[in-house]
Amino acid sequence: KKTPKEIRPTVIVLGTGWAAHAFVKMASTYDLRIVVVSPVNHFVFTPMLASASVGTIEYRSMTEPIRVTNPFIDNYVEGRSIGIDPTNKLLTVQLASLSTVTGTFKGIAAN
Repeated sequence: KKTPKEIRPTVIVLGTGWAAHAFVKMASTYDLRIVVVSPVNHFVFTPMLASASVGTIEYRSMTEPIRVTNPFIDNYVEGRSIGIDPTNKLLTVQLASLSTVTGTFKGIAAN
């Protein structure tokens, strides 16, 4: 089994859509340090949404967690990009807040 190179270029992937999924699946984690930033941690096969809505297939069979797509990615950050500075190679990320999840559950429980 090959171990990754010590010094690798870092590639930041924004989102978990079609292009991100294809890139993460095919990219060499031996040569690249891959970091995924997305508010959702899975990819959805959107052509199957109609089938899922009528019950032909289950929703879980049309999603794929980003870490399953390539288990050797270096990091996944749950959040969204709010600023990119290519000159200084900086990315500003707004992290997903746990309070919004807690608030959602409180709202469901209150009903």
